[in-house]
Amino acid sequence: MANAIEFGSFYKLLQAARDGNEERKKELEWMLAEYEHAKDAKNPYDELGQIFCHHGVMELYDYTGTDDIKYINSLNKSVWDYLVIRMNISLSDYMVESMLRHAKEHKLARKMSNKWNIKIEELENNIEDLAKYVTEGIVELII
Repeated sequence: MANAIEFGSFYKLLQAARDGNEERKKELEWMLAEYEHAKDAKNPYDELGQIFCHHGVMELYDYTGTDDIKYINSLNKSVWDYLVIRMNISLSDYMVESMLRHAKEHKLARKMSNKWNIKIEELENNIEDLAKYVTEGIVELII
């Protein structure tokens, strides 16, 4: 990817929500609402990454059936094993596949290419790695 991106503030809020900080959980909810449309993005990868952060957390909620991050973090291995069987896919794979499907359905590479004047091929070549990067950060903090 051309420009380094990081979502430290997002991951810090996610960690605080995981640890039960209600005030920070509300901040996370606001951030996720802003990230859904990534209007303040600095570059195409920042924009895609913000969208993926939002989408990833929504898929975490969908996968587990709850939006309580602290509770999700408390799930033991047997529950995660059950979820893999029930969903027929691991959480990480579920999130990455969903992000990629979302990007394809909404033609995000083409939109970002036009908006940011970047070759669509460059975005398409990096979109899966970005989805994995965001997913790894979320999963590492939650499980």
